[in-house]
Amino acid sequence: MTKAQKQSRSRTGSDKAGAKQAITLRLDPAKFRRLELLAQAENRTPTNYVETAVLRDMEAKEEAARVITMFVPEEAAMLVPGTLVRTEGEPDERCAERSTLMDKLFAVPDAE
Repeated sequence: MTKAQKQSRSRTGSDKAGAKQAITLRLDPAKFRRLELLAQAENRTPTNYVETAVLRDMEAKEEAARVITMFVPEEAAMLVPGTLVRTEGEPDERCAERSTLMDKLFAVPDAE
């Protein structure tokens, strides 16, 4: 099989099931040099560095899309959220952040 045939098969996805697909990335020389240095600092090749960075980014996006399930005692399930109790010595900014977070969590509808 010629190199062109192999490249064509790779692009069409007709390689063996589960085989990795190749992509092409073009960077200007200065950015590529920076990539080389970053990869070298982690004892990686530039290709492995890019693959790892992409996989980390994909995983972070999947993690951010996950649903948070809150379990509460049966007697608390029907309680209406009230004013958040401020902890002793808590700064205004931190109390506001917690209050906003709780408001957002309680605004999420229950799964039916």
